[in-house]
Amino acid sequence: MGAAGALPELSPGLLVAFVLFFVLGYFLYGSMYASVGAAVNTAQEAQTLVFPVMTPLLLSVVFWPMVLAAPDSTLSVVLSLVPFFAPLLMFLRMAAVSPPLWQVALSMVLMLATIAVVTWASARIYRVGILMYGKRPTFPEIMKWVGRA
Repeated sequence: MGAAGALPELSPGLLVAFVLFFVLGYFLYGSMYASVGAAVNTAQEAQTLVFPVMTPLLLSVVFWPMVLAAPDSTLSVVLSLVPFFAPLLMFLRMAAVSPPLWQVALSMVLMLATIAVVTWASARIYRVGILMYGKRPTFPEIMKWVGRA
């Protein structure tokens, strides 16, 4: 089989990184979707609030060619450290080149911290949103719910 049909080598470390970034991304976006679900009563109301949750995923796909073209550039490093982009972009960098271990670890730590903050905010939204039956919330109103004591 020619070089065009050859599959890239998958090291055990890369497979472990895939699982870790998948799980962290799942919990990050799952907690964001949970906050949307806690704030609304119907699927129609949720449709208006889902776009801000999907935007980081869409932007990750938009940045994909830039990161793939220059995985060690400053822009690629910064984007892969942003927790909302990291599940896709850091793993892409790891598949293309071997980034320093501290960047991978920092990316995972930032994602864990972001998961904790988003889960905390989701709990605050749930606490208020569950009592607001029948009232359609706006995005600024949801931000006020997070800020309440």
